[in-house]
Amino acid sequence: MTRRHELTQGIINRLPQEQQVSVVKAIKFWYYNIRSTGGFRLTELGFKILSEANIECWNVNLDSPKLVITKSVLLQLDHKIKFPYYIDSKHKKIVLFSSREAMLATLYGDLQQFLKHYSG
Repeated sequence: MTRRHELTQGIINRLPQEQQVSVVKAIKFWYYNIRSTGGFRLTELGFKILSEANIECWNVNLDSPKLVITKSVLLQLDHKIKFPYYIDSKHKKIVLFSSREAMLATLYGDLQQFLKHYSG
C-alpha cells in the first residue's frame, strides 16, 4: 500500500459514514494525478472533503510577481510535497496539510526556492 493510499484511508476514516468512499474512488476524484506514483495535489472536491473533515491546514501566500505556476513547478510539487496540498490560483495561495511543509515554505518566502531546497 502506498503512502497516498494510507493517508487517504486515514482521511476517509475521519469522514461521517455517509460520506465514506473506497480509497480507489477517493484517489480518482480527490487528486489530480491518479497514477499510483502520483502526488498529493488536491482537486477542488478533494480540498472540500479535507476541509469538511476538519483536517488542519495552512495557507502559504503565492502573491509574488515573479512566481508563475508552470508545469515544472507542478511536477516539483508532485514529487516533493509529502502531504495533500491545494493550489488556489484565484486567491494566489497554496494550502498545505503539513505544518512542517507550510512552515518551511513560509520561511523561504519563495515557492521556487523552497522547492529547490526541500527534500521532503
